[in-house]
Amino acid sequence: MVKKILLLLLVISFSANSQDLAEKIVISKITYVNQFDDTDKEFKTEKKVIKNQKAIKNLLLELQKVDDTTQLLSKFKIDTNYIKNNPEKLLSLYNSEPVIAWNQEQKEYIFKVLQNIAVYKKELNEYLSNGCCYGMHSSYRNQFVIEVFKNTQSKKTFKSRKYVWGYAMPFEDDNKDLIYNFEIEKILDEVFNTKSKIQKPLEGNELLKYLVNNIIRNNNDELYKLSAYTYLKEINELKTDFNILSFEEVLGRGRYIWNEPKTFKVTLKNDKMLPNVCIQFLASKEGNSIYSRDSIKTDYQEILKRVQSIKFISESLNSNPNLKLDIYYFNNNAINAYNIDGVNKNPEEWKKQDDYVKSLNWSAVNNIKPTFDSNEALKTSEKNHCGCNYRFDQKFIEKAIFFELNDEQSTDNSVWFLLPDNRVLLYILEGEKVLNHDYSEFGKFSGIQFPCVMFNENGKITNRKL
Repeated sequence: MVKKILLLLLVISFSANSQDLAEKIVISKITYVNQFDDTDKEFKTEKKVIKNQKAIKNLLLELQKVDDTTQLLSKFKIDTNYIKNNPEKLLSLYNSEPVIAWNQEQKEYIFKVLQNIAVYKKELNEYLSNGCCYGMHSSYRNQFVIEVFKNTQSKKTFKSRKYVWGYAMPFEDDNKDLIYNFEIEKILDEVFNTKSKIQKPLEGNELLKYLVNNIIRNNNDELYKLSAYTYLKEINELKTDFNILSFEEVLGRGRYIWNEPKTFKVTLKNDKMLPNVCIQFLASKEGNSIYSRDSIKTDYQEILKRVQSIKFISESLNSNPNLKLDIYYFNNNAINAYNIDGVNKNPEEWKKQDDYVKSLNWSAVNNIKPTFDSNEALKTSEKNHCGCNYRFDQKFIEKAIFFELNDEQSTDNSVWFLLPDNRVLLYILEGEKVLNHDYSEFGKFSGIQFPCVMFNENGKITNRKL
């Protein structure tokens, strides 16, 4: 209470002095351009001068509303006591993707997060700070500088943040105090005759709903892990054959699965596996359960034996303890339709590639020069329509085994297929090297590559042709 009275007296004092003594206010709207070295420089400045005493008074009144930055939640009408005592009601505000069924473990976790006031302060700051920074398509930022003059000398200065889009606030005064006041922005829009689309900041229940949804989305990784507890009984059935190292719902799609329903990954280990080998069991949701555990119990020993019998792979695992191998098992098979489509495609797609090659050959015979790089076009078309272009028989590739190598001391990662005839296909390479091979052996790019290179059991690269 005493602090508020002192602040009010300060406002009244400053207002009386500033408004009576200020002869003008000069407002500069400065545009900065990105220098792409963590700096920027002034690009242009537009100035406006206010001399009307009523206008000066109105602006100065708003500029004196200094905020206690530790109490911003209260300023925007967020009740912290309500947050601390109503986690169920807060959770009911969630209406975003993904849809979450909320098992007990997920609720226990998220309730603690939703009752943490510090989390809301952080989210509110991020909300008000949106649009702060340069981006790929944003090379300019704006800033307002407001100077109050008396007898041709600047008596007080206020500066907005630099921003690409969003709010100009907070404004900072000479004492480094901050002012979160949207009314200042409305006045500046009038002064510069700007038709801004920026709306007044959310507050109260609308802001609370926004913050809760953001908080929950920011905890998706942990919530996905806890999602698997819904099927803990089914997962524990694997304990008859394995030690269960971890289990979680698969977050995202891309490398392993694509349009499957909810899928859960269980990391499995037992004494039949080399120290740095695990099995990743990916089980899809089926009705009120997950895919049967019977198939993996029946199949895993033969799959494991075959992979660990690849001489050059097992030698690498034994010589490099940082190298980890994961064998993937999708419901009831060591490869799935999505990965078969990626590496092999199908006869219909192969025909599209063959027809495209014929069309290019026809153009060459008839001296029709393409307006594009035909070699690069062929490579792209081959990847899109043939995968690695080995054109395996469907029944053959369905018996392949998908496994992945990760070097824990680097970002090196690779995906392989062990084929039924014991050849090994290197499908994806990410990083600087794979085993003893530098990425440059397979291409120029050190990010993700699709080498599509065949190895024999001893690790020798063989002819691509069958």
